[in-house]
Amino acid sequence: MTTLVRLETLSEARRFNEEVWNRVEPFLGKDILEVGMGIGIFTEKLLTRGRVFGVDIVPEFVTEARRRLGARKDLESIVYDMGAGLPDSLRERSFDTIVCMNVLEHIEDDRGTLSRFLGLLKPGGRLVLVVPAHKWLFNPLDANDGHFRRYEKQELKTRMEEAGFRVKHEGRFNFFGIAGWLINGTILRRKDLPRGQMGLFDRFAPLLFRLEKLIGPPAGLSLLCVGEKP
Repeated sequence: MTTLVRLETLSEARRFNEEVWNRVEPFLGKDILEVGMGIGIFTEKLLTRGRVFGVDIVPEFVTEARRRLGARKDLESIVYDMGAGLPDSLRERSFDTIVCMNVLEHIEDDRGTLSRFLGLLKPGGRLVLVVPAHKWLFNPLDANDGHFRRYEKQELKTRMEEAGFRVKHEGRFNFFGIAGWLINGTILRRKDLPRGQMGLFDRFAPLLFRLEKLIGPPAGLSLLCVGEKP
């Protein structure tokens, strides 16, 4: 399964995406840098909050995002590897929010990247990070998707603080997704999730996320961390 097909499959998981959005949305401002815009799955939602500058390393993704979203005055997008430094188009820019969802784990120099993110924020601006959680969950699904790592909660908090952020919020989510990740990647050693499984999970996502809130899960497939620039 190609990465583009994976993103298209994820774009169809509307209930799941809405649950993730509900966790991210309270921390957003009105001038947003989206690092890893992909094919625009969340870009459209971010545009309901304000202006968006989208960046992705894959030209095919940016082309598809532009096709999906159309020409808009409140959206700019470029192809660039944010792990390699800053593009010229961002050197004189600053934002009140950076959104980086499931991207930092793909960047080898995550410490340097977090420091660059700090420099792109206005004072009081926020970095909203979603990353894969728990090192013990790393398996062929991660490796095939180009992940360098999964994160522990304290590890990510420390890296954020070392970069100069004040951590304002942190929490794990998608507790019930752990079972599918373990079965498919750790036990069956699959490199891709079967397409039908995401559709089935999406059908029950609202109920599962409500249960998750009730039990206060001790673990989760993903980690949300929000840092503020002093």
